Amino acid sequence: MKLNHINLYSHDVLADQAMFERYFGLQTLVVRGEKMVIMQDDAGLVLILNHFENRLGGFVYPEDFDTLHIGFIRPSRDVVEDLYARLCAEGWELQPPRNFHGAWAFYVKAKGGYFIEVATETLVKPQERYQDALS
Repeated sequence: MKLNHINLYSHDVLADQAMFERYFGLQTLVVRGEKMVIMQDDAGLVLILNHFENRLGGFVYPEDFDTLHIGFIRPSRDVVEDLYARLCAEGWELQPPRNFHGAWAFYVKAKGGYFIEVATETLVKPQERYQDALS
């Protein structure tokens, strides 16, 4: 099975569009004003950013919904560090990269209110990562 698309509610669609283009290399396919942008990565995954408040149907996100995140895997610690330095130089407030679950990683909060994880591949197998939780 292959993941086809991700649809994220964003508080600032256009700012997030610019961030994904500039730092993560996504290409914009469709822009519908300030309410929706459809983007695609090099592997064909489609990312939809939307600000359709009227479609929430009265649903209110919990205050901590911004702990949800999407992740980008980078090939090495140096590449993670380079992106971190670039984001810092351009005014993004970040905590420095560190070891998370066997990967070298950092998180950046998008203008849309969610987090993005940038990390190396983890050397920990999924069954090892959650072994304590299963016992």
